[in-house]
Amino acid sequence: MNNHQLLKSGLSGLFRKSLLLFIFCSTGFLYAQEKPLDQLITEKDASFWKAYNACDIAGMEIFLAEDLEFYHDKGGITNGREALSNGLRKGLCSTGKNHLRREAVPGSVSIFPLRNKDSVYGAIITGEHLFYIVDDESEKLDGQAKFSHLWLNKNGEWKMHRVFSFDHGPAVYNNLKQPITLTEEKLKEFTGQYLTASNDPIKVDLIRGHLELQALGKTFILLPENEHSFFTEDRDLTFTFSKKAPRKLTIFESDNKVEEAMLHQK
Repeated sequence: MNNHQLLKSGLSGLFRKSLLLFIFCSTGFLYAQEKPLDQLITEKDASFWKAYNACDIAGMEIFLAEDLEFYHDKGGITNGREALSNGLRKGLCSTGKNHLRREAVPGSVSIFPLRNKDSVYGAIITGEHLFYIVDDESEKLDGQAKFSHLWLNKNGEWKMHRVFSFDHGPAVYNNLKQPITLTEEKLKEFTGQYLTASNDPIKVDLIRGHLELQALGKTFILLPENEHSFFTEDRDLTFTFSKKAPRKLTIFESDNKVEEAMLHQK
């Protein structure tokens, strides 16, 4: 082999190596541009719930498979995207206004990939969420539940195929209020029997240095927030007593007034 052939052969080998290196680097670059699974599912999940909170049924349907199966521990089974959409139109979104707002519990959401050997074909997102009843003026925390959603990638499209909504119950109340100390003499000012507008009795007693309120067969321990306002430790309830006679008791839940009662004068 002469020098010209050796040079040609060397350049040819160098070209092949450069081409392979270019293909390898390009492929790696393309892979680097693909979204991580956690980010992909998180974004799709967020877009779905944004549509849910706005009662945007068409926006929700984008993320739902036609053969959707929805399992609810209180409402039974809903088969098919169309059946779920119709149920929303006739129920939750029937007035054209938002009646529920959903919010994930921070730190509760996890995403798990589903693989077939080296290929990812789906994912499960699971966690806990809160629901708020919304009206024109305010919103009220209504409940808490767990969820698990099965996302599948079919023909390059990610859709929710199975939805599990379970363990519904009252929301866990995170009380941040700190009680103050009031004398028993001050606490006695609020004791007595109060009557609502419908003559339902509400009894307030001083027991072992604190106020206890009894109404509709339930007992609440009242902790003083200030000299005229009290709260409960495990529920977002506030009990405010008027400063002047006739003494009036106003009860708030999540800052919404739910009841008023007047001290019954014997």
